[in-house]
Amino acid sequence: MTKTSWCRGAVLVWVLIASVRAVPMSVQVAEGLGGMVAAGHPDATAAGVAVLQAGGNAVDAAVAVGFALGVTEPYGSGLGGKLALVHRDAKTGKVSVIEALDAASSHLDAAAFRRLPAAERNSGPASVAVPGFVAGMLDAHARWGSRPREELLAPAIKLAESGFEVRANQVRFFRSQEAKMRANAELGRIYMPDGKLPQAGSRIASPDLAKTLRVIAREGEAGFYRGPVAEAMVRALREAGSPLRADDFSTYRSRLDEPLRVKFRGMEVYSAPPPVSGGGVYLLALAALEGDRIEGDSVLRPDALDRVMRVFLEADAACREVLGDAKGSREAWERLLSAGRLAQLREQAATRTATMASVAGWAREDDLEAMAAETTHFVVVDREGNVVSATQSQSNHFGSGIVPPGTGVVLNNSLSNFNRTSGNPNEVKAGRRPRTTITPAVLVRDGRLVAGIGLPGGSRIPSAMVQVTVDYLMFGRTLEEAIGAPRFHPVTRRAGQPDSFFETERETDYRVAEALRERLGWKDGTDAETESFGGVNAVERLPDGRLRGYADQRRSNTAMGF
Repeated sequence: MTKTSWCRGAVLVWVLIASVRAVPMSVQVAEGLGGMVAAGHPDATAAGVAVLQAGGNAVDAAVAVGFALGVTEPYGSGLGGKLALVHRDAKTGKVSVIEALDAASSHLDAAAFRRLPAAERNSGPASVAVPGFVAGMLDAHARWGSRPREELLAPAIKLAESGFEVRANQVRFFRSQEAKMRANAELGRIYMPDGKLPQAGSRIASPDLAKTLRVIAREGEAGFYRGPVAEAMVRALREAGSPLRADDFSTYRSRLDEPLRVKFRGMEVYSAPPPVSGGGVYLLALAALEGDRIEGDSVLRPDALDRVMRVFLEADAACREVLGDAKGSREAWERLLSAGRLAQLREQAATRTATMASVAGWAREDDLEAMAAETTHFVVVDREGNVVSATQSQSNHFGSGIVPPGTGVVLNNSLSNFNRTSGNPNEVKAGRRPRTTITPAVLVRDGRLVAGIGLPGGSRIPSAMVQVTVDYLMFGRTLEEAIGAPRFHPVTRRAGQPDSFFETERETDYRVAEALRERLGWKDGTDAETESFGGVNAVERLPDGRLRGYADQRRSNTAMGF
């Protein structure tokens, strides 16, 4: 039986130099012994729990959840997007990563792409890369799964055919993309029935998507990357002017890789390696903070937050110079973990303005994953303690906006994440996979799984991961408290801008932002919409074997266990 509680809090009276506790966001908490899923939509969560109850393992459940999320959160993930999946085997303790980021066409003219207007690089046919999700999820299943593929895709097929229920806090995402849906006929036909925006409680079906899912269930990867589905995607893209061709699809493969790892407060923290960039930024920031002794009982104390955000900015700048789909990227990142380089990073973070040493890490306008980037994250833990922590994405909301007729597949706009600077590890090149800020993570202490965790939120993902992890492991707050706490985001520095800017949720106590601006030298402090700060999903394995799921109510997240 699932037990549910809600994270509630009251505003505590405080003085400026004391610890700050604003009213937290709600976090749904569930407990169980047999298995736990925390995911972005209740229908997808339920699909995973059903697999676990039927005897499937964490990877089996992850396949069911991942494909179901592609139906129930179509603006955020799906068959036309990417995946990074972290898996830990309970028996061996082995942590592995399936990297299935979207790939540029081997026929891409990089010079011509650089010359395109920003609008064309960021949306439409020129922005589409070969989708990696299907290959990645089926690769994970082939390596670690135990149940038949057809059984695991059945929930997604049913949801696509019969329709999924639109949740109240999903409506804003559809509303924000009205222009994109109206500009792309097939996208609008599916997700704006009768030309009207979906309302809470309404159901959206996609028979074409159900048909595509059936082909994948029957034929596996070949059903998506070769044959009629691939032909339909290539035809639509070619007619629209994309360089993507059949051989780009037929030769795509996901990659099995070793995770990045650091130790923080006695915990082994694992995340995805390059070309994923979020994991590297997150772990480097934790490594730099490991030597700090910050007073207080919460990261939301102004001085603590100032230190954490400044360290994050330096880690972000350093990682931008080394992370990408380029030879030697991982080794270059590992050199950042040397004692000397970490000491330099901490020293740079102690200044109130950017130092010359970090100028190289300043970002161009085209070097940022959008604040509006849309993803979904889920975590599954089974009875034995196997865990999957996975993030899947279309890049921006509804990706490129293109749905090849007859497929139901919303295609990504991942080429928008490339950098146009020559020599950058994320420089646009034919066949290369653009980096991404997604940050799936697994935490282990003394050989025992502690938690899987992650969230959506574009460029705000790694900063949120740092804040939540620091609150949880450095300040000893519960995951419920750390996830529910108001969030701050230090904005990536742009070229020629030495000042440090931050953004925060509207729910934050204004005195925290005021202290950052007036006493600690930060700029802006603009309030931002809560949903743009993502929604953490996590599963914690307690010492007595109980599983506790956490579903951040900033999104339509749900945790279920048994």
